[in-house]
Amino acid sequence: MSRWIITYSRDEAAEVLKVKAKEKPSLEQAVTWLLEWAQENLEPLEPKEQPHEEQTPAVRLEERFGITITGIAKD
Repeated sequence: MSRWIITYSRDEAAEVLKVKAKEKPSLEQAVTWLLEWAQENLEPLEPKEQPHEEQTPAVRLEERFGITITGIAKD
C-alpha cells in the first residue's frame, strides 16, 4: 500500500494530509477523506450566506472549513 499526500490550501497556507491507498485516490475520494478529517479536527467557519441546497462534498469542504485541495501526489 502506498502513501499519498493530499495538499490543500487553508487560511492562505499550504497544508497536507497523508493517507494510505493502493492506487492514487481520485479527487472525489481525497475530498471525502479531507472533509471527514476536517469535521473531526477543525471548527467550522461562520457561514457567509445560506448554504446551497445541494452541496457537493467539495463545496461543503470550502464553505464550512475554507479548504481547497490543490494536489495529490505519491509520498
